[in-house]
Amino acid sequence: MANELNLEIELAAALRTTAAPPQAWIDAAVAIPATLADLESVDRLVASGEFRAAFARDPQQALQDAGLEPSVPLVAAVRERLAA
Repeated sequence: MANELNLEIELAAALRTTAAPPQAWIDAAVAIPATLADLESVDRLVASGEFRAAFARDPQQALQDAGLEPSVPLVAAVRERLAA
């Protein structure tokens, strides 16, 4: 038990000496839960012929009309699902 605690203390000390992660990494990590929830919505949307047609015309607008934020990863995920 004491050995495990010493390892954790050493790890914490080592981590304090590293540089902070880039802000983009932090932002991406924060966005993960929302993106996963959006992907669940996308799975339902791609089943709709109306959504597929709207997405083909204007991907960003189709996602906005569906109540989703048209981020680059989300647009890519929809394209991937439509291509499958």
